[in-house]
Amino acid sequence: MVKYVLCCILILTLVTLYLGYKKNSHALFQQIMNLLVVSILLNVTYLFAAEEVSLEGDLLLYLPFVFLDGPVLCFAAHAISDRKFSPWKVTAHLMPFLLAIIFYVLRCVYPVWFDAPWIRASHFTIKTLFLLFYALYILFFNHGNGAGAYKPQQKLVQLLAFLALICAMIFIIFTYNNIFYGDNRNGVPVGSLIYVILFIMVFLVFRYTINSFVSIGTGENGTEMEDKEEVKRYQKSTLSEALLDSYEQKLYALMIRQMIFLNAELSLQSLAKELRIPKHHLTQVLSVRVGENFYHYVNRFRIDYACKLINKSVVDLTLEELAYKSGFNSKTSFNRYFKKQVGCTPSEYRNL
Repeated sequence: MVKYVLCCILILTLVTLYLGYKKNSHALFQQIMNLLVVSILLNVTYLFAAEEVSLEGDLLLYLPFVFLDGPVLCFAAHAISDRKFSPWKVTAHLMPFLLAIIFYVLRCVYPVWFDAPWIRASHFTIKTLFLLFYALYILFFNHGNGAGAYKPQQKLVQLLAFLALICAMIFIIFTYNNIFYGDNRNGVPVGSLIYVILFIMVFLVFRYTINSFVSIGTGENGTEMEDKEEVKRYQKSTLSEALLDSYEQKLYALMIRQMIFLNAELSLQSLAKELRIPKHHLTQVLSVRVGENFYHYVNRFRIDYACKLINKSVVDLTLEELAYKSGFNSKTSFNRYFKKQVGCTPSEYRNL
């Protein structure tokens, strides 16, 4: 049964990585999520091989990948809030993982050196506290900016951190029963629980990647055509002038203050939900007051933001980075809207 579960996780991780590759995303957040999936893939591949050849239990217990998952989630949280890590901070976060790899290699080469029970107990204590620290930090102490703009990414990181917290609690139970008593007295299926959590984590990243694909396709084709039809449909509004004024002010405030347009997965439905108004009311505001469809309106803010990035950026961003930082899912759409609004390509604008 365990082999089948591990096999399912392996297949899902490979599919997720393939989709991430086909998405061809240069967005830092997506790349960090791909790194997390690679970490899980390596972990599960090792576990699957261990099931086949029946490796020594300690070799599985000392696997170093837990020391990578926490920092990766922290990097993802910082990527959402546009906070940058200096090289020495990245090194500091990854140093425990590098030390864990060295420790694991030494354990494989010189097993006699690491047979003492206190070493096993110390290793598990450090591993548990390490994962617990990162999970709690992301869940309760990491409050970045741009809350409205990055809700899908924030929800994903929060869910992954919550699962990491559950893993830490499982490690505590496992440590208590196995390190101090030498057996699993409560009969807790620790391995199975960990495998289920790994599967859920990969599935969450898989779902996020799939939703990004759907967002790209919908944003450039179907939904925009629907909005054009609704612009024609609502030449006159049944809403009162006062209500239209109120909606328009709320919409503008949401764009300016929360910069929700930076959310690449923003849709007419999700924007209406943020405003807490019916979708057809939002369409009437855009049609009657703004005179634009949803995507033209949102992309206008995105292009203005892109121009500010170009003007303020000390280091030249690539076109892909510029597009994704401005809320676009596609470099092609970014170039098209930029030239339509500014009158030149982003490269030409940069050289002005």
